[in-house]
Amino acid sequence: MPSVVFDVVGTCFSYDNGAEALQARLGHKLAKYGIPSKLLFYAWVCGTERDYSYLSQIKQYKPFFEILSNTLTRVLFQAGIPAEDLEGFFTAEDVEYIREEYKKLKPRPGLKEMMQTLRDGGFEVWCCSDANVDRVKGYFDHAGVEMPLDHVLSADMVKAGKPEPAVYKFAREKAGSDQPGEVSVFAASHAWDIAAAKSAGFLTAYTTTYELDPCESIFGTADLVTPDLVSLGKGIVEKWGKK
Repeated sequence: MPSVVFDVVGTCFSYDNGAEALQARLGHKLAKYGIPSKLLFYAWVCGTERDYSYLSQIKQYKPFFEILSNTLTRVLFQAGIPAEDLEGFFTAEDVEYIREEYKKLKPRPGLKEMMQTLRDGGFEVWCCSDANVDRVKGYFDHAGVEMPLDHVLSADMVKAGKPEPAVYKFAREKAGSDQPGEVSVFAASHAWDIAAAKSAGFLTAYTTTYELDPCESIFGTADLVTPDLVSLGKGIVEKWGKK
């Protein structure tokens, strides 16, 4: 059976809850320095992703949210807030609130329709995330989208972080799609994720719903590029589904 392995956070679910929580707790303080909450939050998340990946590469793996919870001060400083103004700028309760709200990810438009299109088209659907299994399962359950627990793959299972090859190799093996002639698609809205998956032997499907610009001169060209999740599902079935 052909399979599709999805990235979860950013692709199937948006980051907006976290930005809204940051605005609610610290927006009035950030405004004094002309710093938009959404921009600051994305800088915080991107910095966390970088540190998560780098620590994994040097075999000092730390869970994503542990890093996120301990790096806000440096992000605020790098955004232009003077060091002397950072004392008491936020509390541990602020960080906890933002982190927990961020975990309540909102499904991107068309998620349920895309999944149904793929299953109706004969694809077995999996997902692979840096988040832990229970949290990922909760995202889908809350969104009312079917995702069997045994089809949820976490980088925690191999103690490595994306984009390390071990994560994608693990996904291919677990999805039963590492055999010659098998259709094995990796779908994501992160161009770096697509580049890593292609290196691991996956066919790749990229949606611009998160990054807009695929930056093909940097990350290469995905096998399929679409603007949203609904067209992503239809495109995968049309391109690789059983005729």
